[in-house]
Amino acid sequence: MLTIMKPLLIDLDYSIFDSFMIKEMSVPYFTNTHHFHKDFEIVYVKKSNGKRVIGDHIGNFCEGDIVFVGPDLPHAWFNESTYYEERDEFKAESVVIYLKKSWLYNTILPLPQTSKLKKLLENAHRGVFVFGNTGRAIGNILSNLIHTKGLKQTIDLLQVLHLMSESQEVELLASVNYLNTHSKTETARLNQVYEYIMRNFSSEINLVDAANVANMTANAFSRYFKKQTQKNFSQFVNEIRIGHACQLLHKKDMSISQVCYESGYQSITNFNKFFKRITGKSPVEYRKEINR
Repeated sequence: MLTIMKPLLIDLDYSIFDSFMIKEMSVPYFTNTHHFHKDFEIVYVKKSNGKRVIGDHIGNFCEGDIVFVGPDLPHAWFNESTYYEERDEFKAESVVIYLKKSWLYNTILPLPQTSKLKKLLENAHRGVFVFGNTGRAIGNILSNLIHTKGLKQTIDLLQVLHLMSESQEVELLASVNYLNTHSKTETARLNQVYEYIMRNFSSEINLVDAANVANMTANAFSRYFKKQTQKNFSQFVNEIRIGHACQLLHKKDMSISQVCYESGYQSITNFNKFFKRITGKSPVEYRKEINR
């Protein structure tokens, strides 16, 4: 039986003198667990696509995706199922920067004219998605950040924070009332459940199957899932499926029916109902808007 996990509280491996730490990844698929930690994090996806979970937010990610994550906010990136086949044409690449909370609060915020940065750090507790021209400018800096050294590296990182704090091209992800209820001492249960859903949402998937993965009864799992994610299981699965459908609707050669079945729905009626409930538009209206 698989051991299932909730978000893990992890310790970051800074040296005692480090203010931040930069990692560059190039792997067949992202393998990070659903986790949280005591510091800030910037994640820049250079290549690949899939679904990200930030607190109670579920969204699509693709090349160029940038998210600023605050302390104690559970998060994870899961690639589309094709990446797990480990074919040569699929690669997951990212740059991840961990920033010490103590460095930001004790060293940077006391500097003059940092009120907008303070607001950015507050917003990061919900996760800040950066897009548009700001996202592209930040992506260029982050792509080169691991190759710079010394003071230049620190200056470039502060420039990233400055661009984020000044921009209107940002979106807060987790809901305003989201609260991380995961204890430091409990083992993480949700990670493999999330992986199971991400790999299987396009086929028939139900509460009993997910409960079996979690080694729990269906009733116990239903209560547990709602408590930990602040969503019921069917709502979570439908948000994953409709998010995937939104991606597919950008492909002009796919019919609405094809998008429906590729997203895990066996009925056009159900597909239309959940699409309208989650996006506020019908699939046809959504496609018209993106093709304007």
